[in-house]
Amino acid sequence: MAATPSIRTFTRSEILNVEALNEGKKDAEAPFLMIIDNKVYDVREFVPDHPGGSVILTHVGKDGTDVFDTFHPEAAWETLANFYVGDIAEHDRAIKGDDFAAEVRKLRSLFQSLGYYDSSKAYYAFKVSFNLCLWVLSTIIVAKWGQTSTLATIASATILGVFWQQCGWLAHDFLHHQVFQDRFWGDLFGAFLGGVCQGFSSSWWKDKHNTHHAAPNVHGEDPDIDTHPLLTWSEHALEMFSDVPDEELTKMWSRFMVLNQTWFYFPILSFARLSWCLQSILFVLPNGQAHKPSGARVPISLVEQLSLAMHWTWYFATMFLFIKDPVNMIVYFLVSQAVCGNLLAIVFSLNHNGMPVISREEAVDMDFFTKQIITGRDVHPSLFANWFTGGLNYQIEHHLFPSMPRHNFSKIQPAVETLCKKYGVRYHTTGIIGGTVEVFARLNEVSKAASKMGKSS
Repeated sequence: MAATPSIRTFTRSEILNVEALNEGKKDAEAPFLMIIDNKVYDVREFVPDHPGGSVILTHVGKDGTDVFDTFHPEAAWETLANFYVGDIAEHDRAIKGDDFAAEVRKLRSLFQSLGYYDSSKAYYAFKVSFNLCLWVLSTIIVAKWGQTSTLATIASATILGVFWQQCGWLAHDFLHHQVFQDRFWGDLFGAFLGGVCQGFSSSWWKDKHNTHHAAPNVHGEDPDIDTHPLLTWSEHALEMFSDVPDEELTKMWSRFMVLNQTWFYFPILSFARLSWCLQSILFVLPNGQAHKPSGARVPISLVEQLSLAMHWTWYFATMFLFIKDPVNMIVYFLVSQAVCGNLLAIVFSLNHNGMPVISREEAVDMDFFTKQIITGRDVHPSLFANWFTGGLNYQIEHHLFPSMPRHNFSKIQPAVETLCKKYGVRYHTTGIIGGTVEVFARLNEVSKAASKMGKSS
């Protein structure tokens, strides 16, 4: 077990320059220090038990005050106290005084007092029930006509793809603990909707998605934009061309993909769900996280492993029981995967792609809330947009207040936009089509940058 540093006084520069602080220490001995509300905590021993996954590592060597307040209930302070090792020196303390950040914190307190963090159980009961009806409808169609009709097979597979997409949004809400204050129930519903119904590991999702929330559109930290060379979202990623100087074939393939990524966009999205399902399976397998540092590995329960096994059991059973023609089986598989992959990824792209990608150095100098806002894109609300995106068309509001249930975002949106205008923080909103055009425009800009690099090299 690593030795815990004794209680002492630190300067902020010591924490921010964590490499120098740990100089001469073995990796297993180096503390994982972070600042929260001018106190210093060594969270190394807590990382494997952190319910949110390895996202905690994104703020080692940084000030994590606002990200901690945003993601954790009051009870978490008691757990955090177990890892207290010191204080920031009096003369070096950060004043919670950035006016914009201070007003966002006030908004959060106001919204809590107004009950906007309280979910409507009737709303979520309806959403879950309606979504399960899509599953039933898909199964009825394939069971009744799947043996004789290719059209029915396609219709069933399409509805199944929509069902999976909507399961994604519901699992997202439950795992963000928007619905239940008791996190056990949130995790349980997340495992059912995300694991059994959709085929995504809850632990894999938390590990990936929480890291995205902590560092949205930060190059080298946000896993959601780490898709080079399949899709490349910024000039930062083009530096990777030089990472493989001796692998000419790899470099040529990467450049080909980037130069043509606007053409490959939808075909790539068609396989997105399969990729995420495979990542989930690998994540929950024994030794599936062997590539991660021991402190960053997420404990996987048997229940979660069984949830994925149940998903693939019912999915393949549906195909083999109700579809006899091998060609139609392939059609059912490919259509369901492609529909869900596109419907999920289109929304993901609307949320952040085409918005500014910031470097790690820029992120350090930017407050947590500004980072959430300038990297996100709201989509104009409508009955269809709210349903299709699972409420994530209020992406900025969700990133500022991630544990607020989606049905209350419309109540807070005007206040958030007004505050952004007051402080000159860019608040961007557009339509579904307009946002998709912006996504393609960004892909095209990066392709042109890659082309210039090729001509100059």
